[in-house]
Amino acid sequence: YCEVQVVDEIFNPEAAEVMGLTRVGQVCIMIHSGSRGLGHQVCTDYLLELDKEMKKSKISLNDRQLACAKISSPVGQNYLAAMASAANFAFCNRSMMAAAARKAFTAVFSRSPKDMEMHQVY
Repeated sequence: YCEVQVVDEIFNPEAAEVMGLTRVGQVCIMIHSGSRGLGHQVCTDYLLELDKEMKKSKISLNDRQLACAKISSPVGQNYLAAMASAANFAFCNRSMMAAAARKAFTAVFSRSPKDMEMHQVY
């Protein structure tokens, strides 16, 4: 979703300025793409492989959700690559949503994103 917000108070001016939030009344758009579900799916998909790898490496944990593997192992490398793909998807998804928001604001306000100071902040 995209949520249009207005800054009504600035608690930490130094931190706010780093993020481009410089004044009360400034309009912001919060973008949430729900891409965390893909990261969760990657984790779920790898739990069995990570369990096997932990047994092989004689690693025991109290919580299966903390499953792990040596980063240098094939399973560790595959898991890292899958999570990197999920992160890339999330980045691209948010970028596309930001581009659509900029396009909509341009159409409604007849001003460029640059003139409206529509910068992306993470």
